[in-house]
Amino acid sequence: MSRVRSRHPDDFSLLCFTAGELEESENAVILNHVDECGRCLIALTEIRRVDSGLRPTKGRTPAGTSEADDLPPGDPFRARPVRSFKSGHVSKELANQALESSQRGAMEVEALLGASAGRAEELQRFLGRLSFADPAARYLLLYGLEEAGRRLTDTPARFLRLAEEALVRLAQERPPSPPSDAEVLVPLSTLIGQAHLLAGQGANWTGELEKAKRHFEDAYRSLRWESDADEIRIALTEYSDSQRRSFAGSPPEGVVLARRARETFDRFGLEDYSARARVVEGIGLSLLGKDEEALEYFRSALPVFEAHGLWANSVSVVNDLGFCLARLGRLAEARREFSRALKKVSRERHPSLLAFTRYGLARVLFFGEDYAGAAKSFSQAAGLFQELEQNGDVLAANLWEIESWARSGDSARARHRLEIFRAILGRTPALDAFIVQQLQDALSGRDPDLERIGELRERAETALRERFDARTG
Repeated sequence: MSRVRSRHPDDFSLLCFTAGELEESENAVILNHVDECGRCLIALTEIRRVDSGLRPTKGRTPAGTSEADDLPPGDPFRARPVRSFKSGHVSKELANQALESSQRGAMEVEALLGASAGRAEELQRFLGRLSFADPAARYLLLYGLEEAGRRLTDTPARFLRLAEEALVRLAQERPPSPPSDAEVLVPLSTLIGQAHLLAGQGANWTGELEKAKRHFEDAYRSLRWESDADEIRIALTEYSDSQRRSFAGSPPEGVVLARRARETFDRFGLEDYSARARVVEGIGLSLLGKDEEALEYFRSALPVFEAHGLWANSVSVVNDLGFCLARLGRLAEARREFSRALKKVSRERHPSLLAFTRYGLARVLFFGEDYAGAAKSFSQAAGLFQELEQNGDVLAANLWEIESWARSGDSARARHRLEIFRAILGRTPALDAFIVQQLQDALSGRDPDLERIGELRERAETALRERFDARTG
């Protein structure tokens, strides 16, 4: 009787299945079994992770390299890391060790994430106790960093700190020579790349785009394309940096990287990540003035997010839809999209996303000349950003609120909010006092100079962003 016809196929059977060394009938038995057995599906996933890193892959070329010329010479992302071909075959013992170690590591992930929510010393102690000679410690850190990335929108500053502390801890390690089993299963370069990726993603969310740039470049240099999992991490880095580039003023480059990443996600059947990449493509197109085209990208992603229960992503893409519609003059439709988004956001579970949605709604109201409504929404967004300690966003929302009150005809309230803004700057110096004085002058008198106020708000926003990045980068 075939060994794969038992109640659960053993690890060696799963290894043979991964290597394509079973008969067709035995393959079918395993496929049917893992469709219904979560335990064996997890085991198969881990064995594939190890085996794909140790077997050569022939005829494979990096995705998206045809658009390399669209990135400037010297750009670290111009060419993907070269595929490393390894010979040899994973042993049954190493496969068993991978499964056992990964299960032990996964059990401690919540403890790691819990430590990241406490004082810095607590997280440092937790990371300091890890021995990377034990592959379980490496799986723990890898899974923890990956899970933090999935929860990033909840508390981006917290998980940015986790990534940075992990990098400090990893800097104390050197790859053993010859490679140990732990190094074969989870290379230090993979952990370093994943930590830089998370740090870059966190910095994207906190608005520290120069810091994000450095981390994404370091992630791209650290990751080694030795397995399918590594190629996916490389694509995730491209996807994340495409977001940063679009918001940093280089949307054509953002579109190039988003499309490159999407090719990989499509090839691996990662429908939800492919939808994410389409959204980033849409953002780049929108910033290039192609809002009608961008709408189609956003709308094609929305049902995928809802089908996968990815409500945070769903709300985010509705936010993008609202901006596009507002720029196209379809303000009533934009308001409906934001109202839909706000109903799906939980202040407890997704405070950062709620803050940016409030901020987005305020922008739509401003463009629609509902200035009093915009001012109130900017004020609400500023309060949420304050709770999240996103100081740059707090001050930017305050500036928009001041201009909104002035345009609504309530100059007294605009001047009052400017005084509060000045007091905040006294505690958090981040803006030249001369700009604030010019704002006060533009607000004085019976007829405030609205055009001047708008120009000064734009200048102040730019100065805040630059100084905030320089201070926190």
